[in-house]
Parts: sequence; C-alpha cells; structure tokens
Amino acid sequence: MNRSFVRVFAGLVSLLLTLSVVAKTEVSGVRAVAKADSTRLVLELNQTPTFRKFHLTSPNRLVLDLQDTSTQLPSSLFNLDDPRINNVRAARRGNGVRLVFDLADDFPSKAFTLEGPARLVVDLLGAQAVTAQPTANTDVAPAAPAAPAAPVVTPSGPPRDIIVAIDPGHGGKDPGALGRGGVREKDVVLKISQRLKAEFDRTPGFKGVLTRTGDTFIPLGKRPQIARDQNADFFVSMHADSFPKDSRVYGGGVYALSLRGATSETARWLAKRENAVDLSHGVDLGDVEADIRRVLLNMSMDSAIRISKQAGTQVIGEMKGVGRMHRRQLEQANFVVLRSPDIPSLLIELGFLSNDQDVARLTNTAEQKKIAAAIRRGIVRYFENAPPPNTQLYLDTRGTPTAPAAPAALEYKVQRGDTLSAIASRNGISLSALRQANQLSGDSIRVGQKLLIPRS
Repeated sequence: MNRSFVRVFAGLVSLLLTLSVVAKTEVSGVRAVAKADSTRLVLELNQTPTFRKFHLTSPNRLVLDLQDTSTQLPSSLFNLDDPRINNVRAARRGNGVRLVFDLADDFPSKAFTLEGPARLVVDLLGAQAVTAQPTANTDVAPAAPAAPAAPVVTPSGPPRDIIVAIDPGHGGKDPGALGRGGVREKDVVLKISQRLKAEFDRTPGFKGVLTRTGDTFIPLGKRPQIARDQNADFFVSMHADSFPKDSRVYGGGVYALSLRGATSETARWLAKRENAVDLSHGVDLGDVEADIRRVLLNMSMDSAIRISKQAGTQVIGEMKGVGRMHRRQLEQANFVVLRSPDIPSLLIELGFLSNDQDVARLTNTAEQKKIAAAIRRGIVRYFENAPPPNTQLYLDTRGTPTAPAAPAALEYKVQRGDTLSAIASRNGISLSALRQANQLSGDSIRVGQKLLIPRS
C-alpha cells in the first residue's frame, strides 16, 4: 500500500511539473501611447515573460522573441495606430512567438517587465518621422523622403542650452603621462579642455562646463557626477598618452564605452592604465528592487552607448582633418570614466607625449585651438541631427512650431508585387490608418486598385 501511494504521489508530482513546464505565457492585451518624443508599448500578460529584444535595419525593425508564449494573440496587436510603428507581424519561433514591429525610423528602444499584473513594456525613443508631401502622381508609388522631418513639438518652458561637460584627465597628485621636456598630461589636457569650453560657449545654443578648472585631483567616479550635477547632455574626457618603448607611435583616438571589452589591444592597454585610479561610481535610482535597478541601468546604458558611438563617429571625422590619428576609426573600451549610464560619453586621446611631433602639436597654441574646434564641430554636428526638443538648437534647426496644415490625401495605384503593409511602410503611416482611409477590413489588394494615402 505504501509503495502504491508513493507511486501515485510521484505520478501526480510529475504531472504537475509537466503542466508547469508547458504552461504558456499568454498575451491578453496590447496598447500603445504615443508622445512627442517616445511611444510606450505595453503587452499585458498572464505571467512574467522571458524575452529577447534586438533591432534590424534596412528596413528598420524591432524584434521581440517571447519564449514559451502562445501564438494566440489579441487583434489589438495588429491594429496599433502609432506614428512610429508601421506594421506588426507575428510567427511561431520554437516554443514561443516572434513579434516584428516595422518602424518608421531607426528608433532606439528600452524594454522591461512589470508585475502585478504582469506586463512587458517597450519604449520607442525619438521624435517621430513625418513623411514629406510628394507631388501627386497616380501611376507610381510615392517615393520615400530623403530625410525624415521632425514633428512639431512645443517645448515646455523656455528653450535651454545643450550642456557639454569637459573632463580634463588626471590632475593634482596624478600627473598622468609624462612626455619629453617635462611635459605632463594633466597640464596639456587642461589647456585644451579650457579652449574646448570656450568653443562651446561661443556656439549659440551650447554651454561648456569643466570638471576641474585647476590642478586638482578628482577620482574617476566623481567626474561623471560633476557632469550630472551640471545637468550635462554630453560628457567628454580629455587625455594624452605615452609609449616610451617606441617614440614613433603617434596620433589621437576617440573611444566610446564597451561593456564587452575593448575592440583592440591598444584599447585594452589604455583601459587598464586609466582604470588604475578608480575608486567608485554609480547612479542613485531611488528605492527600487535590485532586479529593476539592474534593468533600468542596462537600458539607460544601452541608449548612452548608442548616442556616444554616433557622436564619436562625427568627432573622429573632424579630428582627422586637423591632425594625425593613431586610430582612424571609433574604438570602444571599458574606461571607468565612461561608465555613466545616464550621460553619453567619449574619451579622447589627443596624442602621444612620447612622440616629439605630437608634443610640439599639443603644446602649440594654434594647434590646440584647431583640435578644440574639431572636437566641438563633431559634437555639435551630432546634436544638429538629433537636438533635444526642449533646447534652443531644436528651435533653431526645426523652426518655430506652427499650426499643422489641413490633412490631405494622395491617390496611389497598386502595382504588381505591392502589399498593403509595404505601401504603409513606404509612406510612413500605420497599416490601420491606411485600412481606415480606404475602408478595408483586411489586407487584400489587387493590381490597378486605387488607394488613398492619408497625410498629416
């Protein structure tokens, strides 16, 4: 009897375990809320999901892989009326489902889960694209615009300057690299940093701030905090190098943060040297659970690295024109001073103090001004392409907000090979808006059919 009971009990336990393994995550509802600078997509679920997120380009897509998830999905998922999401597709993948969001532009994203009830939240970041008004032509597909225009955004409060925090490396008891003739890194980078600050102060819509204004020692972990206290939009740390074993090594380099390590042996060597004086770093996220804190930090860090790489590419392009570069492409390394999760950051190596030509260039007033101007141009160029909506630069480059024009529509004749989702994507509108404008209940279209393309 006891053995029979044990067998029955073991069978019940096995059945319960099997049921728990095969229990599917179910998506019960989906909603999207669009704002001027972001869209929040919320998937309502019956339990906390295991998911993976990544982006694809050409065309721009956001992919969500939900593990152990039912393919029975709510219709609201495929009828999102959002300016950043053109279309949504789903397919079974393994024991779960893959969701593909066709995006109107290259929008970065953040994703995290919430409990009570279970939700998966995805934030698409960036001003929405508005398709330019094409000339009417009923026989050819409307061409995609050469560059998406930003939407009309009314900033809250008076427009502000973009603040760039400039960090002269080393200082005080830490002289940094030592060069020929007694040249010290801490002195060279302070002088060029002061010139860079003056460059930003002379640029309309920008303001430069320094982490140190004199010969003082500041721990690496406190330097980003100084930038944070100044509400900085960008952080750039200035350094010079030395390689006494080979005085022929010369030139500058630009580095963004890489959490997975350096992209070259040079970057690894530099990261190890700079990190030697690290004490502490971090951001206070308030009273939140450790898991949520980690998720928020990871999301913020991903966004900061993305912006840093875009700006760094602009900076290195400008620096190539005014001096010799040791590395002609943007590098990535795990520098402590770049680990701020909330401020995009770059570390710039200006040259090698063990090289006579670099020393002559970095200590020459005219050359210092050229270097500072090049760095300023690179950072300004990035922000001209992506100005924060509440800044003076946004108003200067996008114009004063005006009332939107009356909606209009363009007639388009369906060509062989066209699909409804492709037409919507090509014209920067949502699939649901295209269906509604043409009173379509499904996605079926025929060659020669005329569709109204709504405009806003």
